[in-house]
Amino acid sequence: MDSKTIREKYQKMSIEELTKLVSEIKTLKPKAVLLLQEELVSRGEINEALNITKYLVSIKYHISENVLFDYITKLKKKGLSEIEINKELEFKHGIDSNYSNLIKLHLKSRGKENIVIGLAMIIIPLTFGIILISLNAFIGIFPILLIGIGIWRLNKGLLQRKVNSTIKTTTNTI
Repeated sequence: MDSKTIREKYQKMSIEELTKLVSEIKTLKPKAVLLLQEELVSRGEINEALNITKYLVSIKYHISENVLFDYITKLKKKGLSEIEINKELEFKHGIDSNYSNLIKLHLKSRGKENIVIGLAMIIIPLTFGIILISLNAFIGIFPILLIGIGIWRLNKGLLQRKVNSTIKTTTNTI
């Protein structure tokens, strides 16, 4: 449904029906939530409108970084442009372009961090393993597990760097 149709539908609904929609807010699309809030304000139902705002603020910062990274990666693999990714983030998660840019900058730094940690987790156990082998000592499974985790972190960091090198942050001018 387009915005005009949703707005007209809300205008025909009773206060009780609108209040019921507030309790079912998780099922509504972001645009419908905004229109619902506008309708409640226009009818003087400020407390219900504030409940929507409180809910939106509470969920905005509860989307995990990994979920956002995976979502941005998926969109980038689909071939979406930076602008299209920003629009998708805003439409699906209510994330504006400024917050989206902060997420992208944070993901860039996390990619570098994962590469460094991954390399350290490979090099250090590998070095000790070689020393232990040269001394005919028992290595055990722990260094092998650390190397495996290091490879995983390195791979994750390289993927983040690859995705982030193709995603640029945009700046909004005032």
